[in-house]
Amino acid sequence: MTLIDPSAFRLAVGNIAAWGDTDVFPLPIENHVFYDQQDEIVDLLGTISNDFLGRLTTAPPINHAALSPVGYNGFRWATQIDPIWNAYFLGLILSLASAIENQRISTNENIVFSHRYQPEDDYTLFDRRGWMKFRQESETQAAAHQYVVTVDIADFYGRLYHHRIENELKYVDHDGARTSQIMRLLNSFSQGTSYGLPVGGPGARILSELVLNSMDQLLLSHSPAFKFVRYADDYRFFVDDLEMAHRAIGFLSEKLQRNEGLSLQRSKTRIMTSAEYLASSQPQDPRPGSAAKFLSLHLYYDPYSPTAEEDFESLKEQLSEFDLLGLLRAELFKGRVDVALTRKLVAALKHMPAKPKEQAVRSLLENLETLAPVLPHVMRAIRENVNELPDSTQEEVHSKIREMINSGHHLTQVDINLSYMLRVLSQRHFRENEHLLIQLYGQSHGYAQAPAPNIQHDILLVLAKWGVTYWLHDLKPHYGTMHVWVRRAFLIGSYALGDEGRHWRRGVAASISEFDKIVQNWMSFRTSETDWEIPV
Repeated sequence: MTLIDPSAFRLAVGNIAAWGDTDVFPLPIENHVFYDQQDEIVDLLGTISNDFLGRLTTAPPINHAALSPVGYNGFRWATQIDPIWNAYFLGLILSLASAIENQRISTNENIVFSHRYQPEDDYTLFDRRGWMKFRQESETQAAAHQYVVTVDIADFYGRLYHHRIENELKYVDHDGARTSQIMRLLNSFSQGTSYGLPVGGPGARILSELVLNSMDQLLLSHSPAFKFVRYADDYRFFVDDLEMAHRAIGFLSEKLQRNEGLSLQRSKTRIMTSAEYLASSQPQDPRPGSAAKFLSLHLYYDPYSPTAEEDFESLKEQLSEFDLLGLLRAELFKGRVDVALTRKLVAALKHMPAKPKEQAVRSLLENLETLAPVLPHVMRAIRENVNELPDSTQEEVHSKIREMINSGHHLTQVDINLSYMLRVLSQRHFRENEHLLIQLYGQSHGYAQAPAPNIQHDILLVLAKWGVTYWLHDLKPHYGTMHVWVRRAFLIGSYALGDEGRHWRRGVAASISEFDKIVQNWMSFRTSETDWEIPV
């Protein structure tokens, strides 16, 4: 009997194909393969399940870890997992997700709002309204109490001990078979250390909620001493005197340190009066056209919805109230941006009229230092909109990014930033872009003093998309020494070489993995389509 029901793998593959493998790194081309070849991928995951230890030994996960910016001066460690093992890891956890959700405090209690497992037909996994409900309940409780305590766990994902995850999994996985596989994969992802979850993926979110559930239950057992709510590692306590406020902080600090080996972020631990908290939170009836009112908007738009046309018109009508360019410029003028507001403003770029959109992109380019905490979001928004701009503005965008990369600007030394910048450059085949990417391919990326495989992977795909065959031909003899991700990109890129590429693929056919064979079949099918090009 197969350990994991194929429905769990199908949900995992569908989720990754629709929403990405992580919210930190740019979406890899493998997501397109997952979307088009779902049956083949699910079958491969089932094969891995039937010989897990053998596969883990002969074809272990090949991951890439990198610094991800947090705020203006900080970083956290983020890991992009090998695509097929990431899908397997998520499928494993999804096979336990309902049992994990049943262990948690009920949603009816209005206490814990983060990552409530609620899969939908569009392959979303969690209740989309969780953050909004958290904010609303926080405001309701603040209005009913004298004081609000806000706390945040320090480096939660990075410091979570594996033995705590293992202990909690045993309560929902009674024979321990899936727990054993999850722990082996976590050990591989963390390169042998006994702590840390890979940041940015839904599998890690489900495991983190499982561990924090023990703390939630412990806090709930002390009710009505203090009322609390939680979203991820962010807690709010609501009390009626300062003595109880300090007790709440002390109780949580003590239990986190003793039970989990975790601590609170001192800079984010605050005691506020109810009035102070409500004034800093979203106003109940924000002024029309204001930033607070804009933050309350729901900007998600599904072009494949049966009501897509009506939804789009409704969204346009809502946005017509706001001077988006004015709100963005006001935020940039402050020198230090509100991260949540700025993310939402740059996401709305695609809904702006042509002229304000062009002006907004120019403003973004002129203020990249100020936008450092949200630079990946800025680059993602520019990439989505750059081809709609006048040619002269497009050239200006590409020139600015090339200048920053060539000068070694400190923002480009974070390879996640650099990877998003390359996605912008991929939108237009300027000769200057071509030469920059060729030079960049063999250089060190970021602070690691070595080439980053995700950067090389993307550069190779972009140059193949542009048909830079002289470079691909020159690179071909080095295939055997490439990182496995880069070899997969070359396999895709080899289709740009025509007959030369076809003969080369015959020569390496016996050495490529089962997943790469699926990728090759996908590429053969896609290149037969008129006007199709490599999606980068």
